[in-house]
Amino acid sequence: MSIPSGRAAVALLAAGGALVVAWLVPPAASLLVWPLLLFLPGWSIISWLRPRIDAAGRIGLAVVGSVALSTHLVFWLSHLAGGYHRGVVFGAAALLAVPVVVMAWRGRGPGLVVVRRAWPELAVAGVSSAFVGAVLTMGLWRVNPDGISSGGSNWSDFGVHLSIAETLNAGANFPPEVPYFAGEPLVYHWFADFHAAILAEAAGIFSVPAMIVQSSVLAGALALLAFSLGRRLVRDRGRRVGILAALLVIFAGGLGYLRLVGDVANGLGDPLELVASNSYDNQWLTEWPYFRIPSVMGTGLLAHRATTAGLPVLVGAMLLLVAALPTAAQARAGWRDRPAILAAAGTMGALLAPFHFFFLPAFPLLALAWVLLGGRPFDRAAPRNALLLLTPYLLAVPFVIEPALQAAGSGSLRFVQWWPSAPREDGALAVLFFYLTNLGVPFALALAALVSGRLSRGAFLAAWVIGLFVVPNVVVVSVVDFDMNKYFQAMWVGVAIAAAWLIRRWPLPAVVAVLALSVPSPLLVAAWTATSDYQVLSRADAVAADWVAAETPPDAVFVTDGWVNSLTDAAGRRRLTTFGPYIANLGFQPDERMSHVTTIYCGGDPALSADLMRRYGATYVVDGGRPQTCAAPVDFGASDAFELVYDAGPLIWRLLAP
Repeated sequence: MSIPSGRAAVALLAAGGALVVAWLVPPAASLLVWPLLLFLPGWSIISWLRPRIDAAGRIGLAVVGSVALSTHLVFWLSHLAGGYHRGVVFGAAALLAVPVVVMAWRGRGPGLVVVRRAWPELAVAGVSSAFVGAVLTMGLWRVNPDGISSGGSNWSDFGVHLSIAETLNAGANFPPEVPYFAGEPLVYHWFADFHAAILAEAAGIFSVPAMIVQSSVLAGALALLAFSLGRRLVRDRGRRVGILAALLVIFAGGLGYLRLVGDVANGLGDPLELVASNSYDNQWLTEWPYFRIPSVMGTGLLAHRATTAGLPVLVGAMLLLVAALPTAAQARAGWRDRPAILAAAGTMGALLAPFHFFFLPAFPLLALAWVLLGGRPFDRAAPRNALLLLTPYLLAVPFVIEPALQAAGSGSLRFVQWWPSAPREDGALAVLFFYLTNLGVPFALALAALVSGRLSRGAFLAAWVIGLFVVPNVVVVSVVDFDMNKYFQAMWVGVAIAAAWLIRRWPLPAVVAVLALSVPSPLLVAAWTATSDYQVLSRADAVAADWVAAETPPDAVFVTDGWVNSLTDAAGRRRLTTFGPYIANLGFQPDERMSHVTTIYCGGDPALSADLMRRYGATYVVDGGRPQTCAAPVDFGASDAFELVYDAGPLIWRLLAP
């Protein structure tokens, strides 16, 4: 047997053996299957493509490519198999092992040389990954004697994500309905939660640990991709621009920390208590000065899971594009187009759709800017390049039609003059002050770099920064206009690269000063996320959630009081309604159903409650907390339509067949 054939045989046996062991011993999947879902197939494909990209960029692309490919593969295989389950996950893992075996046969696997050459940027990525992982481990899902608590914005946001993952893994919600608005399709960028569910399903574990690992890995990938893209765009032969760009993307933000200084000066509390009780990254319901634009750390890596995955995928797609399509000047110097890599860039941009609807149109806009400003719109290869880049967007069509129609039909899509969250009623100077303080020192440095006229690819970076800044100031595609801040987070990558170029040769004390003025807000919001203790489930609710997961059918639908958090989130069961704005933000009208839920609890007639539950397909009602205004509380025990099935905390009644 030849050496390449021997390598392939060993890789094939290792992959097959790993899958068998992981199937029989589910916890082993975290070591044996997760690499196939997080890194190895992407690395194999990048090794085959051989792009002109440094080691850091290749490693980052391997992560985002594996995450995107594995999630889409499981999605389509689940449709073919008639449902999503653990067998589909392992079938996908077996297919994902194929490029790994092929690359082993060709002798292009990852090596220690790559790691040694990239150790400085890998160190930055490792710190980023460890930091995000530590914060989420401490604050995402904290079990204590009083129940379950969650820190920072995750107190209100995380239940949405957990419910998606857990209802999928319960086995009766695919294709998914909205877990907190049962009966309606999930028109949300839900693939980050789907990927975490896949990780958890492979290992037979609760979704929370998988989410923490996933977020940590993606944070490290974002740092690596920012490093590689920054270094390439400004043509920096060293590492300083790339490292500074990576640090600014992950750890920098605006001047929200000034509110902490003011609160301490005004004697509003002990600094540690204030940090544990407030987000000094962005805050709402405060007086001037307003801080309403969160940093990438604040929501992109610690709370909004769609951005955790979507932002590195977007940066990865742009890195592939820049590597595949040289500018006209580079082409005259002998650089060649790389059609396969260009198609890969378009594919990665298209695969963004179910990961992040906001970033999906951002990629073609940035790609257009690269083509126009690079002098490549009308050369002989332009039609071919456009076809290669845009044809993969057909892959996005199944995921965007329904959400687009939902947004347009619900009135969520509207044009504006200035972002509604900015203090536009106070005049243009107030808006200018708002943006300068919310975006802080890196934004000011980036503007200085862009107007200097010396920045390599300055026109493209200006288009990146200005173009994405303009979007939320002219259009809103969500009921909650705050959601448009995600464009500022995508803009932040261009800001970080331009700012890093400007300070690349500054004396070390000056660079340290820039970082010292830029990182406090993200660090403070991380401290708030890690240390704040907001209860999401009482002890009784947590115990009831375990009972519901074990004793009720996976397709059961529950009536709950409509509060933002519910025991059904952790139990993996759907419910009729949640906090109204969360439903409206998906483009649905929640008022009628919320009124009916109130009637189920407070209409005074259990027969009417039963009729309304049957209308919505609900079979259980959780009687723990009722709507605040409850005119005529329903006595479920007085009706033979209901059976009490759980009484060790919140009462849970089952609706009997007529």
